Amino acid sequence: MTVTAALAVCATTAFAGDDDVSRRWAVIAGMNLSCPTTASVERSPRDAGNIAAFASPQCNVMLEYYLPQQHFSVVGGYNAETVQWFDSKVDATMQNIVLGARYYPLNKRFALQPYASLMTNINVAGRHEQHSMSGWNGGDGYGRDCTLRLPRVSVAPTVGVDCYIFSSLALEFQYGFPLAIDGKAHVATTCNGRPDVYRMRSNMHRHNIQIGLKATFPFRFTSADGNNLFTLIEMALGIYDPADEKKQETKKERRRMKLNRVLDSY
Repeated sequence: MTVTAALAVCATTAFAGDDDVSRRWAVIAGMNLSCPTTASVERSPRDAGNIAAFASPQCNVMLEYYLPQQHFSVVGGYNAETVQWFDSKVDATMQNIVLGARYYPLNKRFALQPYASLMTNINVAGRHEQHSMSGWNGGDGYGRDCTLRLPRVSVAPTVGVDCYIFSSLALEFQYGFPLAIDGKAHVATTCNGRPDVYRMRSNMHRHNIQIGLKATFPFRFTSADGNNLFTLIEMALGIYDPADEKKQETKKERRRMKLNRVLDSY
């Protein structure tokens, strides 16, 4: 709660009284997690729970250029995506060159900047992978044959928000759903040598979550940013807590207090 309160204080004061917010380009660095969808699943007796899950986080680095039109920008860069099934026993990593455009509906002077974007991921790594594996789990043996065809291109509608904690520094949160073009995953599982085959098929569409730090340029650090920085330091040291701030009285509360004083005088 303390961290959330500190960020809220910084966000509300980052652009207080500042109508001249100039951004030309930005650098975004962070991490992303992906979880593939499954088109069809025949669950074997040993595969309880979710077949697909979010994999380990991977890095992403982006450059953003703000167009002369106030609400639009273009974005490009690199990200790595790992997709996995069966508790990471089946996984693959894509190395993507990313290109896209963003639309910001709000004026730049607002500290919270939601956006919608359309991104294209171009996988420059290998596309085809085949694996065979076997193992034991409490006396229960299994075997798996996997054939993966990673998509060369994925198109991702995304939504996100930039939360500016300083004039030129923001936390970025983004959700996207990359739609794979010509991606396929086929996994066949057998248990204890029995003839039954359990098949999983995925079209490699996936949920993607990105969290990053964004720095905009020309870089600015104002007096309000300095106050925000001191507030963060004081809260980290336990010197200051926004919850201890005396709440400002409303007009209705002031009228009520005046009336009570008049009544008490009688």
